[in-house]
Amino acid sequence: IVTGFRLAATVALILTVTGELIIGTPGLGKLLAVAQSSGATASMYALVIVTGLLGVGVNLLARALERRILRWHPSIRRETAA
Repeated sequence: IVTGFRLAATVALILTVTGELIIGTPGLGKLLAVAQSSGATASMYALVIVTGLLGVGVNLLARALERRILRWHPSIRRETAA
């Protein structure tokens, strides 16, 4: 369940940004579309980096939560022992 949550959080972020990009609702996706259509490549790449860092942050947070919740599980104990 916890691994599913971690994967779902990442997919949810991707789908949210993609939905904002296509539909045009306010958010990172819309900002990316506006930067791309106006030719602001520096802003566009900065937004791509911010979005990537947000994804990495969500994944790290989910992994920390997974380690805390499943501290008793042998696969997690093996990770911390190595």
